[in-house]
Formats: sequence, C-alpha cells, structure tokens
Amino acid sequence: MDMQKIAKNMVKGSPARLFPILPESKREEKATSMLLSVFSMVPDFASSVLEEVGAPIGKRAKISCFTEVSFKGMKPSSRPDGLIIVESTRGTWAALVESKIGSSQVTEDQLVDYIDVAKEQGFDAVITISNQFAGDPSHHPLALSKSKRKGVGLYHFSWLAITSKALLLIDSKSVTDVEQSFVMRELVRYMQSSNTGMSHALSMSTDWKWLCNEIHQGQLIPKSSSQLSGAVADWFQLLRFLSINLSLAVGESCSTHFQKKHLSDANARVQDAICDFKRAQSFHGEIKIPNAASRLTITASLIRKTIDLSVRIETPKDVKKQRSAINFVLNQLKGCPADDITVVVNWPGRTPSTKLPLQMAMDEDERKALLLPELKCLPASVDLVRVIDMGARIRTPKYLPETAEAEIKRFYEEVVQQLQKWVPKAPKVKKVITDDAPKPAADSPSSLGPSSIAVGSIGGWGIYEPLGATLGFAPNLQRSE
Repeated sequence: MDMQKIAKNMVKGSPARLFPILPESKREEKATSMLLSVFSMVPDFASSVLEEVGAPIGKRAKISCFTEVSFKGMKPSSRPDGLIIVESTRGTWAALVESKIGSSQVTEDQLVDYIDVAKEQGFDAVITISNQFAGDPSHHPLALSKSKRKGVGLYHFSWLAITSKALLLIDSKSVTDVEQSFVMRELVRYMQSSNTGMSHALSMSTDWKWLCNEIHQGQLIPKSSSQLSGAVADWFQLLRFLSINLSLAVGESCSTHFQKKHLSDANARVQDAICDFKRAQSFHGEIKIPNAASRLTITASLIRKTIDLSVRIETPKDVKKQRSAINFVLNQLKGCPADDITVVVNWPGRTPSTKLPLQMAMDEDERKALLLPELKCLPASVDLVRVIDMGARIRTPKYLPETAEAEIKRFYEEVVQQLQKWVPKAPKVKKVITDDAPKPAADSPSSLGPSSIAVGSIGGWGIYEPLGATLGFAPNLQRSE
C-alpha cells in the first residue's frame, strides 16, 4: 500500500483542519478534525498516541490526516470520521478513525463495516475514540470475534487518555517549538471544556449496581451472567480511569498492570477476572508508577463494601535480624501523616502474616508483635494497607470513581512516594594473601589464629591450606590478582 493508491481510491476526503467550518450539530466531526490536524502539526504528540497502535513513527515520518473520507466500493452510509496516514522508511501505515462524544458509542455493525473497508483498502487499523475507557488500546470496549477483526488492528482511546498524553507532553516541555506548544495548549483547552462532550469523568453502569445489590443480598452469580461481564468491563474502565488521573497528578505516565497472557488476549483477562470474583467476591488490579518502589494495588470488595489500597515492599536479605528487615520499611515512614495504615509482615511458606497499625508499629516496644522469634528466617516482604469503608455507596455510579481517584492520590502522596526499593549492597573485593606478603614467625601467636595459611603460588593462584588439612580436606585455591 502507498499514498498514490490511497489517493486513487479515495472518493471524498478533506485535509484535517484546525478550525473546521462545520455546523454545531457535527461536534464529533469537529473534534476529530481538530485532533487529527494537531497530529499533523505536532509529531511528538502524534507519536505519543500512535506508537501504542503500531504506527511506524520516527523522526523522518510524514503524517497526513483527512476527515469524512469515503472510498470506491464503500456503502453510501459508510463514512469514517477520519483517516491517518504515516509514511516512513518502513513503508506506509494507515488507519481509519471513528469518534464519538457524550454518551454515544460505536455500534458493532458500524465497527464491522469499517473493518471491512480497512481490509478492502489494505489499511492497517481501525481506531475508535469515545468517553469509554479501555484497559489497553488493544482491548476494545466492544468485543468482536477474532474472525471479524482478522487482518486489521482494532484499537480504542478515551478522550481523557488523549488529553492526558497532551498534558504530560506539555508538562515535560519536550515540545520546544513555540507554535506547536501553543497549538497543544489550545487543543487541551478545547478537550477539557464541558461544552465539547468530551467527558473526563466516569460513571459505573447499571450492571455494577445490579452486581452490588445481588452480592449484598447473598445471591449466587453464575459465571455466564451478562451483568457480571458488564461489571468486569466497568472495573477495567475504572482502573484505566484511575491510572490516567494518577498520571496527571504525578506528571508521569502510569498504567494498568497486565499479566503477560492478558496483553494479547483481552477475553482471557475477562474470564480470569470473573473466576477471581466468583472466588473472593472482589475485583483486583494494580497500577504501575514509574520509578516507584512497587506497584499500587487496588481491591474492591463488594462483600465487605470496601476499597483496599496497598503497596508491597521486599525486605532486605543481607541483614541478620528480623527487626532490621522490618525497620528498612518502617524507617522510611517516619513522620507519615497517615493514621489509618496497617503494617502487614509476610513470612516465607505458609506462616501467617503478622500485622499492626502503623502508629503502634512505629513504637520500638510495640513493634515486637511483628516479629516471630521462633522462626530462623527473615520476613519476605511488608505490605502497607489502607482500607476505605464505602458502605452502600460502593454501588453508586459516580461515588466510587470519584472516591477511588481521591483516595489513590492521597495514598500515593502520604505513603508510596516516600518508599524506596531494597537494593543489595555491592560485593567487596576479597583480600588475598600471596607469597609477597610478610609471613609471621612460626612461633608467633598470630600463626595459630587464621583459618587458612598461604603456602605457595602456582601460575598466579594463591594456594591456601586450611588448618584442618590434616583431617583430609583439599587445599583451597584462589586467584591472586
């Protein structure tokens, strides 16, 4: 596929405009035009978004964007909102774009239609943009069978995700061109306006409320329940929403943590989440934060009506005492304003964890309750946990996202950002005794003290004869530098 072929097959399409002349009723087309025009003008911004969908973005890549395109052989009703073309030394990459604002969502028929168009035209991907959240751009909110999307990449971005990428780029000051920086700020200003229909909030669906009610009434939920699947989708959207907002709070790109098998299989992630919920009646997720000591874990327990936030720190393995290993974590929390944190010490094997409120654990005498003197091993790790009691409001569509967002920021600021990973100490150079070293007199007391004595040298190797050599042990050989 090349640019000439695309131009030949394109029946209609206009270059994306920064100031599109469109009626107020066409807010989706207007938003798409402005976004794609900024892609063309600010390569760094285009790269930060399109690299996640496989576009060959490089310093010499040329980005061309069009709106309201149609091609030969297409149905008259088929008209994607946009087309992105990236030309690079690796070839030409192209993707159709369909955007929605407000509560509008792409339908399955519409999506299948655009995928078929992409296949016919030899395009690489179909990208949708809406107020829905996706855990990863490759995990589309609308589940399609592999056969329907075979041969074409299917990706999704929320408007908040795109806005956050623009804000992080602005904050990093990596866009040094004055005009490009101005255009970026104007785009963010537009996307953040409440009049554009690009929502930066999240509401849980009726499926979430239904699931909460069923659990609170003690009902059994079958795995095949469509409402359970809907609640899982809500949970994944919540995790993405929280990671984006934490990114904006810390000025670094945070993301939802995925198991390796889930990266390429969104359905496996859904099924595993359903199985986990059936077992514990709770949802679990982790957020990765650049350079943080650990991932931030969030658990929503519907049976307990709580949100649990936690972070796990590996304890030192180069100390001799249990107290020293635990002190490594607690010493980092001196002056911590949090009074509702629980310290949980995890031990190897099946040994139960020990726990104390942080305020008690900071007292030297009270800290003894965290130790297990009868064990000869060191603790494996320490968890710092905060539990937020949601009550019946956990099922409220807007209360859960708003509360979780505020609490994660507070937990990160008060606890997580104070912590550092344990790093093993660098090895020390071993001292080697060679023939050149002065030898003690045969009858001196020092000649009887060491556990090994240098007795010779062969080819640069110092030969050490242990005092127990008379018992039949072989000499210890060690290279002398």
